[in-house]
Amino acid sequence: MITPGASSLPGPDSDMVGHDLPDLGRLRAALRPAELPLPHPRSVLEAAHRAWDLLHAEHARDAARLVEEFRTAQAPSSHRFHLLRAGLHAALLSADPARIERALTPIVSLLHRQGFASQAAATVSVLLERWPSERGAPSTAREALSRSGVGRRRGRTPEAPPEMLVVVRALEWPALAAPRRAVTDPRRDAARLRAALSALPAVREQLLVDPERELRVRLAQALEGAGDPAAATTAALDLLELVEEQQTESEQPPMDPLRSVIAAHAVLARTLFRERPLPAVHHALEALESLHDVEDPPLRIGLITSLLEALMAAGATSQASFTAGRLASLQRTLGRDSLRIAPLLAVAAQRVQAERYDAAQVPLEQARAIAREQRDHHALLEASRLAASIHERRGDHASSLVELRQMASHARWLADDLETPTSAQGELIRTELEANALMMRRALDLGRLDPVVAAVRAIERRTREGGGGAPLPAEFLWDHRVDARVGLFLATGDAHAREVPGVSAEDCELRRREAMQAIDEMPAGHDQRARYWATYLDDRHAHLLAARGETGRAKKAARRAHEGWQRLGMEEDAARVAALQAALKGA
Repeated sequence: MITPGASSLPGPDSDMVGHDLPDLGRLRAALRPAELPLPHPRSVLEAAHRAWDLLHAEHARDAARLVEEFRTAQAPSSHRFHLLRAGLHAALLSADPARIERALTPIVSLLHRQGFASQAAATVSVLLERWPSERGAPSTAREALSRSGVGRRRGRTPEAPPEMLVVVRALEWPALAAPRRAVTDPRRDAARLRAALSALPAVREQLLVDPERELRVRLAQALEGAGDPAAATTAALDLLELVEEQQTESEQPPMDPLRSVIAAHAVLARTLFRERPLPAVHHALEALESLHDVEDPPLRIGLITSLLEALMAAGATSQASFTAGRLASLQRTLGRDSLRIAPLLAVAAQRVQAERYDAAQVPLEQARAIAREQRDHHALLEASRLAASIHERRGDHASSLVELRQMASHARWLADDLETPTSAQGELIRTELEANALMMRRALDLGRLDPVVAAVRAIERRTREGGGGAPLPAEFLWDHRVDARVGLFLATGDAHAREVPGVSAEDCELRRREAMQAIDEMPAGHDQRARYWATYLDDRHAHLLAARGETGRAKKAARRAHEGWQRLGMEEDAARVAALQAALKGA
């Protein structure tokens, strides 16, 4: 019986949290790349491990060649199954009917010889129903698959129990989706994997190899992708507990050619680093220290990126600096540019944290260039966020304004994208609103009316009823809307005082009335906040009128503001307005 994973999460006084941060010696050993060339596999099981590593590293052809080399070697049936399944996944990635038939036939034959006919039937059935018809000649592919399957002598479609189909469908879905470049929905993947885990007990004895480890680690990854880090953490810990139980109960625990334990540590390193950075550091190191005989750059560099983020969150300055230096060098070994974006942004973030702003610009702009080419709005959003942070720290508000505008634009694009999970939409809308709000403030500081108007209009579009801000609380949206309209009133008043062409006193009064209208639209139960905004508006109005020399109206606005601050108990603000009243009285 597996206990819920969250219950085993280290507490504040646990041994893991009590550990010191890793010293540079341990980091240096963990960050070493694999010793190349790796020794050639000597057995079918070693070949299976290497083939799956090659598949993950996006070297499907090399994986297929290795499978072909060991296809006829003597080995236990379970070892051979792991090898042949790697070959099938490599063939599916090619979408070549002849290769798929050649890869599938020995699997079906092996399963039949060992007495697992229902698994053979399910494998063929799933491939037939999921074959990517938009690639190549579908009729040829289906004929090839049918020739490989069971029941071909009777000319009938292979059949399998429903539970077996559910399990096999979940296991083979990644390889089936890849040739079509299908956009996978992590929420649907998680539902598919949960259904497979529920069906597994009914068919476990009918499967040549127990797939529970694979299903559990992929569930953790799907939950992480769906924006549910707490559930992903629990699922990854469940897997580690299962592995521990298996190692305790059996002298020969199940084989793990897909390296699910390393993948579970990787999930935990990513999901824990914000709230529990030290455990995240140790999970990343656990995984990295298991990779010295594995050549898988995407996995290794992904783990080092997670390690760096956890070290930064833990405040480990020297360890983070050393890790960032190694990561900046190792990310060049990645074969696909899109995989370099995350490590480059992590290196840039570490240099920003260390206040090395010029050094941060280099990886930041490299990541931004790749992200533009890939049209990766998530990466572009993070690049703009980092660049805005650099300019803010330097006090360069004009440059910050440009980055904040881009940041809001990317957040808006992602929030409105149909492929964005609902669970992630609220945070993106919050980011968009906060970027526009800061952009408005920086434009006010710079005395630039047009950017203020643009930011306010963007905030109003998102916060009005039906504007797409539903995942966030109504009071949060209302507060942003009022802040935006008050900001527009201030910007208009300032422009009028500077005699900007086209801005009149009537425009100022119109903006003030719009702000008051927004204040009056307060959600139920927020009277205190509405009184604050009304008093603040009177305060700013009094100062603007006084600056324009409209003493009579300024006195009335100042009196309202003074009384409002006193009712709210904000004596410092009340005293400031009292000083304005005294000046107006003297005038």
